[in-house]
Amino acid sequence: MKKINHVIFFIVILLIPACGFTPMLKNVDLADIKISKIEYSGPNELAYFLRSNLNIPITKIAKNSYLVKINLQEGATSVTKDTAGVTTREEITVTITMKIFDENKILIGKESLSGSKRVSVTNNISTDAETKRIEKENIITNLVQELTFAIRAKIISNKK
Repeated sequence: MKKINHVIFFIVILLIPACGFTPMLKNVDLADIKISKIEYSGPNELAYFLRSNLNIPITKIAKNSYLVKINLQEGATSVTKDTAGVTTREEITVTITMKIFDENKILIGKESLSGSKRVSVTNNISTDAETKRIEKENIITNLVQELTFAIRAKIISNKK
């Protein structure tokens, strides 16, 4: 039985390179990706937090540069309620919608990323507001890496 597993493993290893898989970012110079402007829309606090955490260099005067438009949306829905009908847990959702335009203002790609988190709701409004703000920032922090990769992947796939 062990020999059969070894033979199957060896055959699979031999067949993987023949499937045509090539990494998307293997021979790509990320310095060639030039973004002239990133426009943010949505709630000011979330847009500011995203702007300060998104590490994409901007080259204002560059040929063949891209424009990125990012829209942030937030929402909260009741998840659980107590016997009196009062919400005890909410699900906070942050959605980031991104559109990339080339130098001729032609849409070359769009992507939507979303993250959510469940939080407890108490009778203390100020504590609840602070907890929700922190969780929204945590969601955005988690989505920043996905957003950066999505922007680069859309631009690279457009170049090929």
